[in-house]
Amino acid sequence: MKAPYYESRFIRANHPERPQALWLRETLLLTSAGAASADVWVMVFNPASHGNRALKQPYPVEKAEFGSDPWAVRIGDAILDDGHARGSLPGPRTASWDLRITGGGEPVKLLTDRQYSTRFPSAKTSVRSPLARFDGHLIVDDDRVELDGWAGSVNHNWGRRHTPAYAFGQVCGFDTAPSSSLEIVTARAGVGPLTLPPVTLLVFRHGDREFAVRTVLAARRTSGEYEPFHWSFSARFDDVLLDGEISCGRADVIGLNYTDTNGKPKYCYNSAVATCRIKLSGSLSGELTATRCAMLEMLSDARHGKLPLMA
Repeated sequence: MKAPYYESRFIRANHPERPQALWLRETLLLTSAGAASADVWVMVFNPASHGNRALKQPYPVEKAEFGSDPWAVRIGDAILDDGHARGSLPGPRTASWDLRITGGGEPVKLLTDRQYSTRFPSAKTSVRSPLARFDGHLIVDDDRVELDGWAGSVNHNWGRRHTPAYAFGQVCGFDTAPSSSLEIVTARAGVGPLTLPPVTLLVFRHGDREFAVRTVLAARRTSGEYEPFHWSFSARFDDVLLDGEISCGRADVIGLNYTDTNGKPKYCYNSAVATCRIKLSGSLSGELTATRCAMLEMLSDARHGKLPLMA
């Protein structure tokens, strides 16, 4: 791995009944200016009770190991692989966690196999387990969270630079269709100094069918528009029309400072307790809702002045 380069491996999980979620990340950043860091992030969403919390602990890159076979990462004493997540962060604010991960669902690739081996797009993403189960506990400050059958995912992002601007969404089971999933992005990719028009890619699995749009050419059949914090999108397949939206309130969002591989700041606003609604028509009809358990993330160069940055 040579600069410029970034990599993020993360898990997210939602309480089966309440609007409560966690998001754990382990990231590597190698900038073109020579700066490098490895960071452990801990985010807890609990807007209806204790509120949202976010912690970030940087480490020297010498304290990080990112492996591909077996797939595992360790930063300091924080480890993440396909079966476990364990770690702790020192004070003054502290966190510790010990989670067992039971994988579920076939991996999701939002790009074609060829795109994963080419320079464009500069940012890659995949989901190792889109329907994972999480059991164990997490402690942030003095707040202990017990996980018993929480639903979520195991994920992997990497590339030469962050996508200049995007909205990203993920559903790991709908209210009445717990085995259905959605991975979707409306992104403005970059080519050199240029930022391209937005393109919407998605992989939607429902029943025994998969509906996917993975290329710019196929994205002529999709559309997506977003603003803080509402996103509407649509996709047309041979015999099915999909219309959807993901939204959340400001109290559901955690704002974060990101650094791109050129050393410049970017701003991430994420909610793991958003609501997704999908309407299907055509040969497959019906409505699906994921109530307060969808992920909605928006990233850009511009800061949203009405929300504080928590980490």
